Amino acid sequence: MKKFCPVCGKEQETKVIEKEEISTVRGDEIKALAKIRVCSVCGEELFDEELEEENIQRVYDIYRKKHGILSPDEIRNIRESYRLSQRAFAKLLGIGEASIARYETGALPEKSLSNMIMLLKDPENMEKLLEKNKEALTPREKMRLLRRLKEIKKDEEENAVKISKELYSLLEDKARREGKSTDKFIEEILRKVI
Repeated sequence: MKKFCPVCGKEQETKVIEKEEISTVRGDEIKALAKIRVCSVCGEELFDEELEEENIQRVYDIYRKKHGILSPDEIRNIRESYRLSQRAFAKLLGIGEASIARYETGALPEKSLSNMIMLLKDPENMEKLLEKNKEALTPREKMRLLRRLKEIKKDEEENAVKISKELYSLLEDKARREGKSTDKFIEEILRKVI
């Protein structure tokens, strides 16, 4: 690809090199491998908007993993699991619609907002949020979300493992003796078997 090189004073062939760079994100220094377009003749680094955007997203991905922040795909998947528009989701969260659009295309949400969205993976938490912010949605949006929550609950019930009351009582007693919740205890047993 040819680009204008200010050092050579004319268009030159270019190449892409990789080099480690340190970027600061919210006060945290992040090391990442950056792709840089350079002049093939003199080696001058040239601005390439597409590569720069990729480099920024790479740094953000490292920051997300380091700080437990949801990725754009995870945010979108949670929103879409409830069949909510970006506008309705933003209203429920008490933030601007443009913010959700930015988070779903790569911007970094604050850790607290990321945590709140992560908690919405659990339909019970979405139900609680809807109850607290019932005026945020239009009646039609609210009815659609309530219908979706019922569908999710029905699917969960159909996929639930059914065991006899007698066996459950035995497991409950054993879990209590070990100081664990029954569900956690059963999950541990199943993981050992699987």
